[in-house]
Amino acid sequence: MSESATKSKCFLNTDNRMPQEKTTAERVEQQVIAGRSFKSMNFVQSISEEDEQFFRKKKDFVHLPPIHNNTFVTVTDARGNKKTGASAGCLEEIKGGSRLSRYAAEATAEHVGRSARNLGMKSVVMKVKGSTFFKKKKAVILSWREGYTFAECKRSKGVGDQSKIMYIHDVTQLPHNGCRLPRKRRVQIVPRSSPFSLDNNSGKNLTRREYAR
Repeated sequence: MSESATKSKCFLNTDNRMPQEKTTAERVEQQVIAGRSFKSMNFVQSISEEDEQFFRKKKDFVHLPPIHNNTFVTVTDARGNKKTGASAGCLEEIKGGSRLSRYAAEATAEHVGRSARNLGMKSVVMKVKGSTFFKKKKAVILSWREGYTFAECKRSKGVGDQSKIMYIHDVTQLPHNGCRLPRKRRVQIVPRSSPFSLDNNSGKNLTRREYAR
């Protein structure tokens, strides 16, 4: 009876200890998995932060707003901080009404392209805004590239790259069934029977009447 009792006690003791050992093992495994996931998440976050820093350091933007009575070309970084820029009025040889010409836009863009190259910019993204003046904007983009490559060739005394523009991004805001259009004028044409037909109210010869509501 003593042996069976001891065996039963041992069996009972082992049964009592097994769930405790399992719980501790599960806790250790959970801690290990949590540590791995925590490390992996930190690793992913560090890589994403490095990519963001690299993206912010390397990428610059050239903004071309709607061009009508003047030309504005601005170069900024990824955060929107202005690096360089100019307008047609900043140039000494362009004043007054000559700012409206296409030559003024091309000269301004070429000037900004040279200054951008002197700052050490390697690649840019052109941001074009507006749905009009396409020929003028195209001339501005080509002039900016010519000024950039000319400054590069002058510095290296050789043949530079053809283009440093990564891509052209259109940021024009288009309404998707937005504001209501203004009311159209309602014009009613009254046929004139004779050249002597008069209106009873005004006493004038009328060919059309406008009704505004």
